[in-house]
Amino acid sequence: MGLLEFNWTSVIMLMTFGLLVYFLNKFLYKPFLEIMDRRKEKIEGEIRNAENLRKEAEELKKKAEKELEEASKRAQSIVERAEREAEMIINEAREKAKLEAQRIIESGKRQVEMEMVRAMEDLRRRAGELAVTLAMKILSGVLDEKAKREYLMKMLKKEIEEK
Repeated sequence: MGLLEFNWTSVIMLMTFGLLVYFLNKFLYKPFLEIMDRRKEKIEGEIRNAENLRKEAEELKKKAEKELEEASKRAQSIVERAEREAEMIINEAREKAKLEAQRIIESGKRQVEMEMVRAMEDLRRRAGELAVTLAMKILSGVLDEKAKREYLMKMLKKEIEEK
């Protein structure tokens, strides 16, 4: 024989190896690779789903932060408006108190003036009575009854004209 010897054992071993590769490929590698591909697709799908959920959560977080900021601004504007209204109410109350105080003062001044006028009238009346009484006492010894009356009438007219 020559350089190459033909051995049937080698051919059978080669055929057995080929069959083994065929069966391993058909029953083991392909199902295993299909399972791995399905698992890979499932994992990728879950990753995409998780990524979508994360994005949605971020959007919801941003929306909640924006709403919180808007609520904070609204609350601040409400507080500012309440402060302005409180200041206006306080100012109005001050003005009303000033007006009431002025009204009370004016009323008091009018009452004092009226009392003063009454007191002056009373003083004049009493002064007139005193003058008449004094004059009568002085004149009782000097003048007669007719002269006393004339003098008294003059004094009363004079007193009335002064008022």
